[in-house]
Amino acid sequence: MKQKKILLLLGGRWHDFSGFARAMDDLLNTGEFIIEPTYDPAKLLRLSEDGYDLVINYTCFAQPDPRASLVGSDRLNEEEVTACGKWVREGGNLLSVHASTVLGESYPGLKKLLGGAFLFHPEPFSFMVYPLVEQHPITDGIEAFAVYDEFFQQEIDPTVRLHMVAMDRGKAYPMVWSKPEGRGKVAHIAMGHEAQVWRNPSYQRLILQTINWLLSV
Repeated sequence: MKQKKILLLLGGRWHDFSGFARAMDDLLNTGEFIIEPTYDPAKLLRLSEDGYDLVINYTCFAQPDPRASLVGSDRLNEEEVTACGKWVREGGNLLSVHASTVLGESYPGLKKLLGGAFLFHPEPFSFMVYPLVEQHPITDGIEAFAVYDEFFQQEIDPTVRLHMVAMDRGKAYPMVWSKPEGRGKVAHIAMGHEAQVWRNPSYQRLILQTINWLLSV
């Protein structure tokens, strides 16, 4: 079986990008995948030419902040967003994780491609993440589980398909969603700030099942 080639896009502020890359390398070290981490968003301009099957976007393109150093790029420009969107619509697959919906000064088309955008989060706390009753391969066999994490509150496109939510002060917020994009697919998982989340067996199963769904024909 041919290995699936994954581009792991990293960069921005406030997050342990290299730690997430190591966690994904450990999780996906099954012989099925080749995972290539990069801090260079220009790689999005050659996704077809370089033979990628999936892009995992673990970035945080926050506004400039003197309290947080910049790692890699601070935004995606119009050319990069347009190229990635075209690749997805032609059959590519995109998984955005955690702070990738923090768009900063990126080209606005990124919000439409991802299906949502970050609004704010309180200080981290423990909360439960609940799968919806509707069955889907992303959440198949996954029960509600607890994480200690940043609780991302996000605005989403009403056309996305929700798979998991979390509750805060009596309101449910989207945590996992997916959507078709032309002949390709997009999915988002909001949890994932640090290692204790990445090591959670339910979270790891969620990541793997989402990747498998994205790569399924």
